[in-house]
Amino acid sequence: MNRIDDPNAEGVAEEVEELVRHLRRSPETANTLESTHYAVVRALLDGGHTSVLMQLLTQPMMYGLFPDHLTCNLLMHTFLQRKEYTAAARVASYLMLQEDFGPHLTQALALASCYYYITSEDNQPWEDYTPKVEEPKEEVKIRVKFLRNPYYDDHFDLKEPDHLVGKTLAWASPLVGGLVGRSCEVLGWALYGKWDELEAALDRLRTGKEHIAASVVSHVKSLIEGVEDGQVCEQLISALARLEAADSGVVEQDLSSAITQLVQEAAKEAEPLDIKIQKENYHRWEKQREEEYQKQIEEYRKKQLMAKIEHKKQDLAAREEVIFFFDNKNKLSLLLSDAKKKYYHKKSPAYPKKKKPRVIDEAYIPPEV
Repeated sequence: MNRIDDPNAEGVAEEVEELVRHLRRSPETANTLESTHYAVVRALLDGGHTSVLMQLLTQPMMYGLFPDHLTCNLLMHTFLQRKEYTAAARVASYLMLQEDFGPHLTQALALASCYYYITSEDNQPWEDYTPKVEEPKEEVKIRVKFLRNPYYDDHFDLKEPDHLVGKTLAWASPLVGGLVGRSCEVLGWALYGKWDELEAALDRLRTGKEHIAASVVSHVKSLIEGVEDGQVCEQLISALARLEAADSGVVEQDLSSAITQLVQEAAKEAEPLDIKIQKENYHRWEKQREEEYQKQIEEYRKKQLMAKIEHKKQDLAAREEVIFFFDNKNKLSLLLSDAKKKYYHKKSPAYPKKKKPRVIDEAYIPPEV
């Protein structure tokens, strides 16, 4: 895939999805170019096909779409500008599932995507793109040697949006650090529902005399109130109370503005190097594409030449047969006579013949031994 002239044209998203899916299932998927991932993302992003793009991104095993950090930065930045916070958070959760948050700018954008998704009140729905297997109409029984115990890996098996976003925040925030990182880490553990990790993080902040934003504390309190285990709920409320009682444990801070400033500073710092890398990628991809194109042309020419040679050999064989007809007349006559011979299988009679009774010679005298 090189370029789509009109990504807004009708049916483009469906064609791209079908093309990528068929490529993934073919042997040629091993030869997929690095530029293909970027081209697919740009085609769907420029055309506004967010739903199809999320479908491809959330099912990498089916579609084989693995964008790099620069492409993920482009996705998150574009979705944040469009206020499509659900899509931005899904890109951030993709980085979490790959366990690779990349450079500082990618970390900051991932944190911002998750935070705005949590705090926004009119988010787009979090669609489940997992293919649904149709249940058979009749009961089907299959004999198996043994039953596998159900296993939940707490990573790739995560399906709940709050758990995915919470784990992404909890993992990305320590990489960012500072007030923003500490506050978002606490919020992430609470959203993820990992109460032991949340209590440990609160105690660590209290003992380290580090502060977090008051808005996060109120949000965490509302999440703790939904805990069914009363003992766990009391422990978490006590941990929050101890943090609030500590000196400078909780401060008033506009976390949204702080995150926006963090992203802007990271972008300003990474901009020169990222532009240089992307330009080099464009030149390298263009050169690689030209090399692959010339390689395919050469393969096509070889196939054409081999077909011509085979046709020439068949033509020469036919002409040789005509020219040397009289020299090979005897050989041809033998072949012709063998071809004219007919062989018939011996048929068994419909009714078996009766054997004649053996005649006994009454005058026969056996020899003496």
